[in-house]
Amino acid sequence: MHQDRQSRVVVVTGGARRGGMGRAIAEAFLSLGDRVVVSDIGSALRTHPDYEVAPAEDLADAAAELGGEVLTVACDVTDEAQVVALFDSAVARFGRVDVVINCAGLAIGLTPVVELELADWKVNLEVMATGTFLCSREAARRMRAQGDGGRIISIASQAGKTGQPYLAAYSAAKFAVVGLTQSMASELGADGITVNAICPGTIDTPLLAVRGGVYQTFSGLAGRTEDDYRRRLMRQIPAGRFGAPEDVASAAVYLASPGASFVTGEALNVTGGQEMH
Repeated sequence: MHQDRQSRVVVVTGGARRGGMGRAIAEAFLSLGDRVVVSDIGSALRTHPDYEVAPAEDLADAAAELGGEVLTVACDVTDEAQVVALFDSAVARFGRVDVVINCAGLAIGLTPVVELELADWKVNLEVMATGTFLCSREAARRMRAQGDGGRIISIASQAGKTGQPYLAAYSAAKFAVVGLTQSMASELGADGITVNAICPGTIDTPLLAVRGGVYQTFSGLAGRTEDDYRRRLMRQIPAGRFGAPEDVASAAVYLASPGASFVTGEALNVTGGQEMH
Protein backbone atom coordinates (compact mmCIF):
# COMPACT_ATOMS: atom_id res chain seq x y z
CA MET A 1 0.00 0.00 0.00
CA HIS A 2 1.08 3.59 -0.58
CA GLN A 3 3.32 4.20 2.43
CA ASP A 4 3.48 8.02 2.55
CA ARG A 5 1.03 8.70 5.41
CA GLN A 6 0.49 12.25 4.25
CA SER A 7 -0.81 11.06 0.91
CA ARG A 8 -3.15 8.30 2.10
CA VAL A 9 -6.69 8.70 0.82
CA VAL A 10 -9.40 7.33 3.11
CA VAL A 11 -13.07 6.90 2.15
CA VAL A 12 -15.54 6.72 5.06
CA THR A 13 -19.21 5.94 4.43
CA GLY A 14 -21.83 6.96 6.99
CA GLY A 15 -19.43 9.60 8.25
CA ALA A 16 -21.40 12.83 8.64
CA ARG A 17 -23.39 12.40 11.86
CA ARG A 18 -22.05 14.14 14.95
CA GLY A 19 -21.34 11.67 17.72
CA GLY A 20 -21.35 8.68 15.36
CA MET A 21 -18.67 6.11 14.69
CA GLY A 22 -18.16 7.26 11.11
CA ARG A 23 -17.51 10.85 12.18
CA ALA A 24 -15.02 9.69 14.82
CA ILE A 25 -13.23 7.54 12.24
CA ALA A 26 -13.01 10.45 9.81
CA GLU A 27 -11.63 12.68 12.55
CA ALA A 28 -9.03 10.09 13.54
CA PHE A 29 -7.63 9.73 10.03
CA LEU A 30 -7.66 13.49 9.47
CA SER A 31 -5.67 13.91 12.69
CA LEU A 32 -2.98 11.70 11.13
CA GLY A 33 -2.71 14.01 8.13
CA ASP A 34 -4.65 11.76 5.79
CA ARG A 35 -7.01 13.03 3.12
CA VAL A 36 -10.55 11.85 3.84
CA VAL A 37 -13.66 11.45 1.71
CA VAL A 38 -16.72 11.58 3.96
CA SER A 39 -19.85 10.06 2.49
CA ASP A 40 -23.36 9.99 3.87
CA ILE A 41 -26.83 9.68 2.47
CA GLY A 42 -27.38 13.44 2.81
CA SER A 43 -30.78 14.86 1.89
CA ALA A 44 -31.95 11.44 0.63
CA LEU A 45 -31.90 10.05 4.18
CA ARG A 46 -34.32 7.15 4.61
CA THR A 47 -37.39 7.64 6.74
CA HIS A 48 -39.43 4.95 8.43
CA PRO A 49 -42.83 5.28 10.12
CA ASP A 50 -41.74 3.52 13.31
CA TYR A 51 -38.12 4.59 13.50
CA GLU A 52 -36.70 8.05 13.99
CA VAL A 53 -33.45 8.26 12.08
CA ALA A 54 -31.39 11.11 13.47
CA PRO A 55 -30.67 13.13 10.32
CA ALA A 56 -27.08 13.26 9.20
CA GLU A 57 -25.78 16.78 9.38
CA ASP A 58 -25.51 18.63 6.13
CA LEU A 59 -22.37 17.40 4.44
CA ALA A 60 -21.11 20.95 3.92
CA ASP A 61 -21.36 21.54 7.66
CA ALA A 62 -19.52 18.29 8.30
CA ALA A 63 -16.69 19.38 6.02
CA ALA A 64 -16.38 22.72 7.79
CA GLU A 65 -16.39 21.11 11.23
CA LEU A 66 -13.88 18.41 10.35
CA GLY A 67 -11.30 20.65 8.73
CA GLY A 68 -8.22 19.25 7.02
CA GLU A 69 -8.22 17.83 3.52
CA VAL A 70 -11.74 16.50 3.33
CA LEU A 71 -14.16 15.92 0.48
CA THR A 72 -17.84 15.26 1.21
CA VAL A 73 -20.00 13.24 -1.19
CA ALA A 74 -23.69 12.36 -0.78
CA CYS A 75 -24.12 8.67 -1.51
CA ASP A 76 -26.79 6.04 -0.92
CA VAL A 77 -24.63 2.93 -0.56
CA THR A 78 -27.45 0.70 -1.81
CA ASP A 79 -27.33 2.41 -5.21
CA GLU A 80 -24.60 0.98 -7.44
CA ALA A 81 -24.33 4.07 -9.63
CA GLN A 82 -23.96 6.34 -6.60
CA VAL A 83 -21.24 4.11 -5.15
CA VAL A 84 -19.29 4.23 -8.42
CA ALA A 85 -19.71 8.01 -8.46
CA LEU A 86 -18.41 8.20 -4.88
CA PHE A 87 -15.17 6.48 -5.82
CA ASP A 88 -14.91 8.44 -9.07
CA SER A 89 -15.13 11.62 -6.98
CA ALA A 90 -12.44 10.41 -4.58
CA VAL A 91 -10.04 9.62 -7.42
CA ALA A 92 -10.85 12.82 -9.30
CA ARG A 93 -10.05 14.90 -6.21
CA PHE A 94 -7.18 12.98 -4.62
CA GLY A 95 -5.88 10.67 -7.36
CA ARG A 96 -6.29 7.32 -5.61
CA VAL A 97 -7.97 5.32 -2.84
CA ASP A 98 -5.90 3.67 -0.09
CA VAL A 99 -8.31 2.87 2.73
CA VAL A 100 -12.07 2.34 2.73
CA ILE A 101 -14.16 2.22 5.91
CA ASN A 102 -17.68 0.84 5.40
CA CYS A 103 -19.59 2.46 8.26
CA ALA A 104 -23.01 3.24 6.77
CA GLY A 105 -25.64 1.43 8.82
CA LEU A 106 -28.93 1.50 10.69
CA ALA A 107 -31.09 -0.70 12.92
CA ILE A 108 -34.70 -0.96 11.82
CA GLY A 109 -37.12 -3.72 12.76
CA LEU A 110 -36.06 -4.41 16.35
CA THR A 111 -38.93 -6.77 17.00
CA PRO A 112 -39.77 -10.44 17.55
CA VAL A 113 -39.04 -12.32 14.35
CA VAL A 114 -42.66 -13.42 14.00
CA GLU A 115 -43.59 -9.74 13.79
CA LEU A 116 -40.70 -8.68 11.56
CA GLU A 117 -41.88 -6.97 8.39
CA LEU A 118 -40.31 -7.96 5.07
CA ALA A 119 -39.63 -4.29 4.32
CA ASP A 120 -37.60 -3.95 7.53
CA TRP A 121 -35.70 -7.15 6.76
CA LYS A 122 -34.85 -5.83 3.32
CA VAL A 123 -33.64 -2.40 4.40
CA ASN A 124 -31.20 -3.91 6.91
CA LEU A 125 -29.77 -6.21 4.26
CA GLU A 126 -29.72 -3.49 1.60
CA VAL A 127 -27.84 -0.91 3.64
CA MET A 128 -25.40 -3.07 5.56
CA ALA A 129 -24.88 -6.19 3.44
CA THR A 130 -25.43 -4.88 -0.09
CA GLY A 131 -23.99 -1.47 0.73
CA THR A 132 -20.84 -3.00 2.17
CA PHE A 133 -20.54 -5.31 -0.83
CA LEU A 134 -20.89 -2.50 -3.37
CA CYS A 135 -18.38 -0.22 -1.66
CA SER A 136 -15.92 -3.04 -0.99
CA ARG A 137 -16.12 -4.29 -4.57
CA GLU A 138 -15.55 -0.81 -5.99
CA ALA A 139 -12.68 -0.22 -3.57
CA ALA A 140 -11.06 -3.53 -4.53
CA ARG A 141 -11.29 -2.68 -8.21
CA ARG A 142 -9.57 0.67 -7.67
CA MET A 143 -6.91 -0.75 -5.35
CA ARG A 144 -6.12 -3.65 -7.65
CA ALA A 145 -5.73 -1.24 -10.57
CA GLN A 146 -3.38 0.93 -8.50
CA GLY A 147 -1.22 -2.12 -7.91
CA ASP A 148 0.16 -1.27 -4.47
CA GLY A 149 -2.35 -2.81 -2.07
CA GLY A 150 -4.92 -1.21 0.19
CA ARG A 151 -7.13 -1.66 3.22
CA ILE A 152 -10.85 -2.45 3.30
CA ILE A 153 -12.40 -2.21 6.77
CA SER A 154 -16.09 -2.82 7.44
CA ILE A 155 -18.05 -2.06 10.58
CA ALA A 156 -19.90 -5.24 11.53
CA SER A 157 -21.14 -5.81 15.10
CA GLN A 158 -21.00 -8.20 18.01
CA ALA A 159 -24.48 -9.09 16.69
CA GLY A 160 -22.65 -10.36 13.60
CA LYS A 161 -21.02 -13.03 15.78
CA THR A 162 -23.84 -13.97 18.16
CA GLY A 163 -27.48 -13.57 17.17
CA GLN A 164 -29.59 -11.75 19.71
CA PRO A 165 -33.37 -11.72 20.30
CA TYR A 166 -35.28 -9.05 18.36
CA LEU A 167 -32.28 -8.36 16.11
CA ALA A 168 -32.87 -10.95 13.39
CA ALA A 169 -32.59 -8.59 10.42
CA TYR A 170 -29.74 -6.57 11.89
CA SER A 171 -27.80 -9.69 12.93
CA ALA A 172 -28.30 -11.31 9.53
CA ALA A 173 -26.91 -8.20 7.82
CA LYS A 174 -23.90 -8.05 10.13
CA PHE A 175 -23.20 -11.80 9.79
CA ALA A 176 -23.17 -11.13 6.04
CA VAL A 177 -20.56 -8.42 6.52
CA VAL A 178 -18.29 -10.84 8.40
CA GLY A 179 -18.71 -13.53 5.74
CA LEU A 180 -18.03 -11.06 2.94
CA THR A 181 -14.92 -9.90 4.80
CA GLN A 182 -13.53 -13.43 4.99
CA SER A 183 -14.26 -14.20 1.32
CA MET A 184 -12.70 -10.98 0.08
CA ALA A 185 -9.65 -11.41 2.31
CA SER A 186 -9.07 -14.84 0.77
CA GLU A 187 -9.32 -13.45 -2.75
CA LEU A 188 -7.40 -10.20 -2.39
CA GLY A 189 -4.44 -11.17 -0.23
CA ALA A 190 -2.21 -11.76 -3.25
CA ASP A 191 -2.90 -8.16 -4.30
CA GLY A 192 -1.62 -6.81 -1.01
CA ILE A 193 -5.15 -5.77 -0.02
CA THR A 194 -6.19 -6.62 3.53
CA VAL A 195 -9.89 -6.95 4.35
CA ASN A 196 -11.07 -6.85 7.94
CA ALA A 197 -14.18 -6.17 9.99
CA ILE A 198 -14.64 -4.43 13.30
CA CYS A 199 -17.35 -5.77 15.61
CA PRO A 200 -18.38 -3.02 18.03
CA GLY A 201 -20.31 -3.81 21.15
CA THR A 202 -22.56 -1.27 22.84
CA ILE A 203 -21.16 2.01 21.55
CA ASP A 204 -22.90 5.05 22.99
CA THR A 205 -23.94 6.94 19.86
CA PRO A 206 -27.03 9.05 19.08
CA LEU A 207 -28.61 6.20 17.10
CA LEU A 208 -29.09 4.12 20.27
CA ALA A 209 -31.32 6.80 21.76
CA VAL A 210 -33.60 7.67 18.83
CA ARG A 211 -37.28 6.72 18.82
CA GLY A 212 -37.49 3.06 17.84
CA GLY A 213 -33.81 2.54 18.63
CA VAL A 214 -32.10 0.12 21.00
CA TYR A 215 -32.75 1.93 24.29
CA GLN A 216 -36.45 2.55 23.71
CA THR A 217 -37.16 -0.83 22.15
CA PHE A 218 -35.34 -3.06 24.62
CA SER A 219 -36.34 -1.14 27.75
CA GLY A 220 -39.96 -1.42 26.60
CA LEU A 221 -39.69 -5.15 25.95
CA ALA A 222 -38.16 -5.61 29.40
CA GLY A 223 -40.78 -3.41 31.06
CA ARG A 224 -38.12 -1.08 32.45
CA THR A 225 -37.20 2.56 32.16
CA GLU A 226 -34.49 3.45 29.68
CA ASP A 227 -32.14 4.48 32.50
CA ASP A 228 -32.68 1.17 34.29
CA TYR A 229 -32.12 -0.73 31.05
CA ARG A 230 -28.87 1.17 30.43
CA ARG A 231 -27.59 0.35 33.93
CA ARG A 232 -28.40 -3.33 33.53
CA LEU A 233 -26.81 -3.41 30.08
CA MET A 234 -23.63 -1.81 31.38
CA ARG A 235 -23.33 -4.51 34.02
CA GLN A 236 -22.99 -7.06 31.18
CA ILE A 237 -19.78 -5.38 30.00
CA PRO A 238 -16.62 -6.53 31.83
CA ALA A 239 -14.88 -3.22 31.12
CA GLY A 240 -17.63 -1.50 33.12
CA ARG A 241 -18.59 1.12 30.56
CA PHE A 242 -20.19 1.59 27.18
CA GLY A 243 -17.87 2.03 24.26
CA ALA A 244 -17.16 5.41 22.69
CA PRO A 245 -17.00 6.08 18.95
CA GLU A 246 -13.31 6.82 19.44
CA ASP A 247 -12.74 3.20 20.56
CA VAL A 248 -13.94 2.03 17.14
CA ALA A 249 -11.91 4.72 15.39
CA SER A 250 -8.75 3.52 17.14
CA ALA A 251 -9.36 0.01 15.86
CA ALA A 252 -9.83 1.30 12.32
CA VAL A 253 -6.60 3.29 12.51
CA TYR A 254 -4.77 0.15 13.68
CA LEU A 255 -6.16 -2.03 10.89
CA ALA A 256 -5.10 0.60 8.34
CA SER A 257 -1.61 0.91 9.82
CA PRO A 258 1.63 -0.76 8.70
CA GLY A 259 1.51 -2.74 11.94
CA ALA A 260 -1.58 -4.60 10.66
CA SER A 261 -0.13 -5.54 7.27
CA PHE A 262 -0.33 -9.27 8.17
CA VAL A 263 -3.85 -9.05 9.62
CA THR A 264 -6.63 -9.96 7.21
CA GLY A 265 -9.95 -11.79 7.31
CA GLU A 266 -10.44 -10.84 10.95
CA ALA A 267 -13.57 -9.69 12.79
CA LEU A 268 -12.06 -7.65 15.61
CA ASN A 269 -14.18 -7.25 18.73
CA VAL A 270 -14.34 -3.77 20.24
CA THR A 271 -16.81 -4.62 22.98
CA GLY A 272 -15.16 -4.20 26.39
CA GLY A 273 -15.52 -7.96 26.77
CA GLN A 274 -19.25 -8.05 26.05
CA GLU A 275 -18.48 -10.40 23.13
CA MET A 276 -15.51 -12.78 23.40
CA HIS A 277 -15.42 -14.92 20.30
